[in-house]
Amino acid sequence: MPLPKLAFIVQRYGLEVNGGAEYHCRILAERLTDRYDVTVLTTCAQDYTSWANVYPPGLSVLNGVTVRRFATPHPRDEAGMALSAHKLAKWSQPDAWRGLSRVQMWGRALVGKSIGRYSRRWARQQGPYVPGLIDYLRREHRQYDALIFFTYLYYPTIEGLRVAPRKSMLIPTAHDEPPIYLPVFSKLFGRPRAMLYNTRAEQQFVQGLFHNESVYSDIVGVGVDPPWPATGPAQSVPPGTDYLIYIGRIDTAKGCATLFDWFRAYKQQHPSALKLVLVGQAFMPIPADPDLVAVGFVDEGEKTTLLQGARALVMPSAFESLSMVALESFAAGIPVVANADSAVLRDHIDSSGAGFLYNSAASFADALGQLATADRNQLATNARAYVATHYTWDRVLARIDQAVAVVTGA
Repeated sequence: MPLPKLAFIVQRYGLEVNGGAEYHCRILAERLTDRYDVTVLTTCAQDYTSWANVYPPGLSVLNGVTVRRFATPHPRDEAGMALSAHKLAKWSQPDAWRGLSRVQMWGRALVGKSIGRYSRRWARQQGPYVPGLIDYLRREHRQYDALIFFTYLYYPTIEGLRVAPRKSMLIPTAHDEPPIYLPVFSKLFGRPRAMLYNTRAEQQFVQGLFHNESVYSDIVGVGVDPPWPATGPAQSVPPGTDYLIYIGRIDTAKGCATLFDWFRAYKQQHPSALKLVLVGQAFMPIPADPDLVAVGFVDEGEKTTLLQGARALVMPSAFESLSMVALESFAAGIPVVANADSAVLRDHIDSSGAGFLYNSAASFADALGQLATADRNQLATNARAYVATHYTWDRVLARIDQAVAVVTGA
């Protein structure tokens, strides 16, 4: 009997792609290949800031998963996007948006141009604009039993969810950020047949904003495997280095600029040999400072070795829907120092008892002080227990199976 066919739709896909949602999509697709016929529909892009075509278009196979890539005919249109955002600016500020009455919202939106025109124009300009992928879905969606869209924010999801909503699932990776208040998303969260959230905080935020409780939903998350033991010392830092580690996209949007400022201020007030090791692709200038050690993009083995050797993982982002790297850190027994302004990270820390929170320079210094005096063995025990309780693959895959059954009517 043939396996049910699933299509994953995601903006970028590849071993070299540096993004939490994209990595989540890849490991989930790879896990499902023995129970479903999985195809990933994606772009040729590697870089989310330009969407430049890097991978060749067409079919390929990556770690046992069939990948069908579509080229972007033009890169992100920053100028056009800025103009459209200007037209939609009234909806880009959460506090202002919440304070407007329905009459005021519609009245302001209809000045000059319609909501729909500028919303969809903004989606195309932000990209990745891949009309070939949408055309393929329109022609071929009937060959798939279910369509699984990753991340609410980008054009493939915005347009793709219109094609066959009754067989579509959305893993939104949503959080409280300015774009989610744009009118383009006002109906999107009610379209799919199923919503698969990463955390309860994400589910509560989305349902509170869009009132889509009538859509089938579940909290699925992701499975986290215990890391392989390090086979030797890390190659990216000198032996014996005492360091905190940041893993991910090095970007102001991820809170990295503030992290650099507060870490350097901490070092001035508390001189020591402590370093901050930065793993990932840089999308912003990194200050020239011997205490900031940028090692770039490394393979999974080196990343795991670096993580296991760290004093703690630092997560400065205020915008997270899951934070896989935090869960991987817990699985390795490494505590996490996280931004308290992220509801998801705050819940991970409070529920696990395996880290510390901050939201200012002073509380960052206090968190590092608590880290220095804490019982490391107890932190490690708490961290591993949290992952083992809430983030196992058996649990995740059972919930995916249930959602597929809902969508297919099985």
